[in-house]
Amino acid sequence: MLIQNIIGPIISYFIGSISFGFLIAKIVKGIDIRNMGSGNPGATNVSRVMGRHYGILVFILDMLKGFLPVFIFDRLFAGHGHMLPSLLCGAGAICGHAFPVFLGFKGGKAVATGCGVFLWLAPLPLIISAAVWLLIVSIFRYISLGSMLSSIALVTCLILLGKDPFGQGIYLTLFSVFISTLLIIRHKSNIKRLLNGTESKVGSKDKAHDSNL
Repeated sequence: MLIQNIIGPIISYFIGSISFGFLIAKIVKGIDIRNMGSGNPGATNVSRVMGRHYGILVFILDMLKGFLPVFIFDRLFAGHGHMLPSLLCGAGAICGHAFPVFLGFKGGKAVATGCGVFLWLAPLPLIISAAVWLLIVSIFRYISLGSMLSSIALVTCLILLGKDPFGQGIYLTLFSVFISTLLIIRHKSNIKRLLNGTESKVGSKDKAHDSNL
């Protein structure tokens, strides 16, 4: 119980706290990504400051730090008949990305790491929510709007398509609600700019805001 529900999430938090955006910018360009663009160490800001290929690399790495802890602990404790240890590890990794101890608890928006977590826990709802993200961004060209609406779509899909979402699957349902709420709260500055009509669009030449992943 100690390893499953306490040590596992703590390890996952420290894994999530590894800021690949910060490290890649520092190693490749010798810059502090926190002083560039939006100042956020997420994949979107890396893409805007360093180029799309670096942004994609950071997104993949941030996904992996969400996927691997959940995958490993799920495999280790799958025989115990419940997924709570995996969910706690997922929460640890996501909170590590959003509030990294190594960067003064100022991290990204947790979209990429959250995708990694749900890639293992709920792949079909994640694929549908990714399609929603792509549709919204293609139409409105707001990454932040796509991220928030896709998180809501993920919760909706888990409820509609999940196995017994308010019974045996209640932990996963509550976890998805928690992550979606966290993601939306992390986008509060983007929400203000969306309402004011000042949010940066994909492809715009305006300075990047903190709509980072």
